[in-house]
Amino acid sequence: MPPRPFVNDGLWRCLCPGFPPNAPALIVQRARLPPLNGSRKDSQPRSSGGQLRVYNTSNSPFSTSDSFFSQSSTVPPGFRPFNEQHRPPPQRTSRDQPPLAQLPTHVLYEHVRAEGAKGHFDDVMKICRVLVKDRGEQPNKDMYTAMLHSFVSCSNGTAGKARKVLDEMGFWSDAEGSLSGRPRIELDARGCERVLEVLAVHPDYLLRAELLEYMKARWFTLSDRGQAFVVAGMLRERHFEHALETLEEMVRHKARVEGWLFDQAMWMLLEFGEVEEAFYVLSLKAGVHSTGNAIGTVKLSDALWGALLDAAAQRHLHEAASMVWTTQVLPGYLKPGTGTCLSVLALASRHGDVQLATDVFRLLTERETTFTTYHYELLITTYLKANDLSAALSVILIMVDANLKVDAGTCHPLYWHLCTEKEGQDSRPMQAFSLLQEFETAGRKVPTAAVNACIQASIAMNRLEEAIEIYKALHSVSHAGPNTNTFNILFRGCHRSARKELAMFFASEMIQLGLKPDRITYDRLILVCLQSGDLGDALLYYEEMISVGATAGSKGPMKPRRSTWELLIHKCVVQGDEKAVALLKDYKAGVEEPRKGVERAVVDRFEYGIVPRGGDTSDHVEDWHLTSPTEDAKSPGAGDNTELTESGGAGSPQSMSKRTEEEKIDGESGGLARLMNANKSARPY
Repeated sequence: MPPRPFVNDGLWRCLCPGFPPNAPALIVQRARLPPLNGSRKDSQPRSSGGQLRVYNTSNSPFSTSDSFFSQSSTVPPGFRPFNEQHRPPPQRTSRDQPPLAQLPTHVLYEHVRAEGAKGHFDDVMKICRVLVKDRGEQPNKDMYTAMLHSFVSCSNGTAGKARKVLDEMGFWSDAEGSLSGRPRIELDARGCERVLEVLAVHPDYLLRAELLEYMKARWFTLSDRGQAFVVAGMLRERHFEHALETLEEMVRHKARVEGWLFDQAMWMLLEFGEVEEAFYVLSLKAGVHSTGNAIGTVKLSDALWGALLDAAAQRHLHEAASMVWTTQVLPGYLKPGTGTCLSVLALASRHGDVQLATDVFRLLTERETTFTTYHYELLITTYLKANDLSAALSVILIMVDANLKVDAGTCHPLYWHLCTEKEGQDSRPMQAFSLLQEFETAGRKVPTAAVNACIQASIAMNRLEEAIEIYKALHSVSHAGPNTNTFNILFRGCHRSARKELAMFFASEMIQLGLKPDRITYDRLILVCLQSGDLGDALLYYEEMISVGATAGSKGPMKPRRSTWELLIHKCVVQGDEKAVALLKDYKAGVEEPRKGVERAVVDRFEYGIVPRGGDTSDHVEDWHLTSPTEDAKSPGAGDNTELTESGGAGSPQSMSKRTEEEKIDGESGGLARLMNANKSARPY
């Protein structure tokens, strides 16, 4: 029995690398399959019927020199010109697909459609060349449709390539033939839909309009999927109104709208800040895909739900954000980020949604978040917006227990809430103070800033006596006692009520308690003295303010606010006090942009004897000077602005060059210091 022949193929050379490669090989014949490896004589055709290549390049019905198929130099495997030198074909395994030349024609058409849907343009061209050159197929609409469909690839496809293929098909040609000289190939309804799909990825408004007009002229019905591609293209072109109108019309006519179109519309709208429209699309999707039109039951990705929640919180859409939080976060389906939680908490404080705010705190507590003053301030605002004063005050006391700083800024929402008292209601400041007394009786630690907010609200509503009553009982509520801000608030009330004697008493009590006056303290004392017509005391307070500020720290001397400075200069000018010159020098050195009218008023008064007329504080400084020196001067009224801006550089303590030694001594013994020896036997209130 003869020995069994072996096959000298790729597997043999891999398993036996030492075997001579030029050894004779016995090839096992396979029906209708080309040899895997062999010399030129082995691969020559045995008959015309067994030849693999049945075309001739010169007799090909479709020349590659003037066709779109000639744009790629890739030659399909298994096909090469006769004059090309032989190269060993690539090694194959059993899992590789069979060569294209071995597939039937109908299978090649199926493959070309599948590769076109995947966006593989090169593979589509390979199959088309096999069909044209090997099988003798004429370029037809199936090939061009697959070629057009392959441009759906986001990386390799463009609208320009689709235009080029359509131009080769003769899409814009009025004659029967195309521009390349071959018969015109018209698109069918399927081909038009494939082009619309390409334009949904690579938008081209003009080409889409021409294609829709082409379909309308041939009575092609636009399918639901084709309408979805039109809407997607409009969204990419930022034609949001037209896209939403078309989408709404599809839903109204009960057309089949796939979920990806709704999701894409919401993402695009959120990207460009159209949050309300994104939630409108969500409601449309709920009406189509959910049960009972419940928006919360719509199936969306966690990323899209999170983007909707964050966008709604940023745009202060309370109803939308509350819906997403209730349906997705509360059951545990969605875990929003900390930044989104803070935005939702701010939204809840804006609308007084206590349930939403407390649930945000619950989620942050589960994450072991370290709460800061910012978190508690939002919670305080939420309770105040919901008219729950007791809960808001309890949050302030919780901050004290947590060793967090509670100052005037923290209690500012409380102050605004107490000021919004309606007619016929009981005094809100007194209600808040009564609640603070109850908390103190229960053993809670009450901060002074909360009591100061009550006093400030009473003064803002022109109830000075009520503020004084709260001040009297402050020691019984807050064991820390009053602070500098407490007296600054009281000084404002004295200025608004023109009570200088009361302001002097509070100044003496401030010194007795060992509290240091700040810039606001001196500023308001100057205003009180100017309002009562006591220019001398006002100048003493100003000099003490400059001297104390110069020795207090490295920031330079304290300066009054701009309007107070101008009012003080105006009073000196009206009364002919030459200290206005020194004040003007300090004013010009301490203010960034001094008013020219202030300097002109000083020059007119002391050089030309022109007395300025009365006016409205610093807003009408330009009209201070008049030619009539006999006109009665009326001092401008001081405003109620409590803010002190730190504008301008610091004035020098030596700027008052015209002061005498006696004036300096009076300045050192005046102001708050000279009130130490005042008669305190009787209280002015």
